[in-house]
Amino acid sequence: MYMALQNKSAYPQICLDLLSYMREKLPDYLTYHSIDHIIDVANVCDDYINYYEISDAHAKLIRIAAISHDLGFIGSPKEHEERSILQIRPLLVDILDDSEIEAINGMIRATKVPQKPKTFFEEILADADLDYLGRDDYDVLSYGLYKELLHYDMIKTDEEWLDLQINFLENHQYHTSYAKEHRLAKKTEKMKELKAQRLKLKS
Repeated sequence: MYMALQNKSAYPQICLDLLSYMREKLPDYLTYHSIDHIIDVANVCDDYINYYEISDAHAKLIRIAAISHDLGFIGSPKEHEERSILQIRPLLVDILDDSEIEAINGMIRATKVPQKPKTFFEEILADADLDYLGRDDYDVLSYGLYKELLHYDMIKTDEEWLDLQINFLENHQYHTSYAKEHRLAKKTEKMKELKAQRLKLKS
């Protein structure tokens, strides 16, 4: 499914158009990969932009990548990053050069798990996408993911969900100095809490 948007928009109108489009088209069963998640990632990217004093030219690319990184979920979760890249391109060809579009593509790909960012900006997108792992609202947002995985029949029991969370947190790593300083400690604390829950559940 491809966007019914024209490539006449200019930044920041592209961002507004994308948000409007996804607000309308993202399925209701996406209780984690929702418009709220898109906005959250974009807001976190703004924190990075301010923290690292990133230039306006580069900030523009980061914001477009943040808003479009889960666009492909409108069709299917499978390979959604590549679908996002294909769908966003028609909106960019008239306002960005090839190197800028490739930078956006790289940032979107960097959100694919397991994350393998290759540039600093890709590290920002990767960390922003999973920022909640080290935040106080982890339980609220992870419950949305729990319901979404139930919809896709990817988990069946609470124990499976607990094991999945622990495994994910154990294998995840933040990339930027900002995330390591501001998110890593709370993520580690949450992992210990979940492991304690698992021991209690199995006892």
